[in-house]
Amino acid sequence: MATTRSIGITVHRSNIKAWEQAAEIIEWLNSRNIQAVLDHATAQRLGRMDLIPKTRNWQDVEFVISLGGDGTILTSARTAAPDGIPILGVHMGRFGFIAEYNPTDLISHIEEALNGCVHIEERMMLHVTILRGDLSISESIGLNDVTIKSSTSSLLNLNVSVAGDSFATYHADGVIVATSTGSTGYSLSAGGPIVEPTLQALIITPICPHTLSARAMVIPCHHTVEIELEEEGDEVIAKVDGQDAIQLHIGDRVVVKRSEFVTRLLLPEGSSYYRKVRARYLFGVRSDQH
Repeated sequence: MATTRSIGITVHRSNIKAWEQAAEIIEWLNSRNIQAVLDHATAQRLGRMDLIPKTRNWQDVEFVISLGGDGTILTSARTAAPDGIPILGVHMGRFGFIAEYNPTDLISHIEEALNGCVHIEERMMLHVTILRGDLSISESIGLNDVTIKSSTSSLLNLNVSVAGDSFATYHADGVIVATSTGSTGYSLSAGGPIVEPTLQALIITPICPHTLSARAMVIPCHHTVEIELEEEGDEVIAKVDGQDAIQLHIGDRVVVKRSEFVTRLLLPEGSSYYRKVRARYLFGVRSDQH
């Protein structure tokens, strides 16, 4: 007996159009005897608890269709990466930089993916451990970045070490350690560089540093970055990909290194990162030309 093919679907929590698109995809897959598999939150939103897998979320699916924005892809990556499951990101958000597919003609794009007519690009991920003394209080992976920041924008003293050597003490609102994929996220807004996403690197970017000499730093991916909170603000939190906030105390250390997992993104044939940078940011375009 032939094994039934299965495709995962995850949906932005509040995007009604994404929910409607998901229902259409489920119906289309069902008409072709392809099983739709939903994560628990998506199944609850769509009222399809029957489509929750009996094993781990994406263990047996061919790829995951992520309907929403980049945040939805970041959430999907945490679940999909450990099993090596590719993600087909559909841009249904406000900006969107990681998502490659437009909702228009999405069914034809899914058909291309089912037929193998797509390119898979691997993106480096972070492994983040938060240490309180010798105890690990949190451990997670992320595709974009880890941010250590005061929730009240009070200045912090953050001692940053790279590869075991003391590198800098930032008197700043916080610090970001990003992957190349995450370089176009919060790191860019804080003054960091745009880095081609397949480049294996880490970017350390201070947030609003209280000095003119502090600049973003690009370092090799095999180095470990450690950030120690030397002075506690009103509330200091660490977030990986903007999720699961952990409150930090004086002496806590955030250890960031390259993850053993990668995010595998499905890209359409002919996709160009450089065209996307130009289109999204008007990169290299004179102000009198638009």
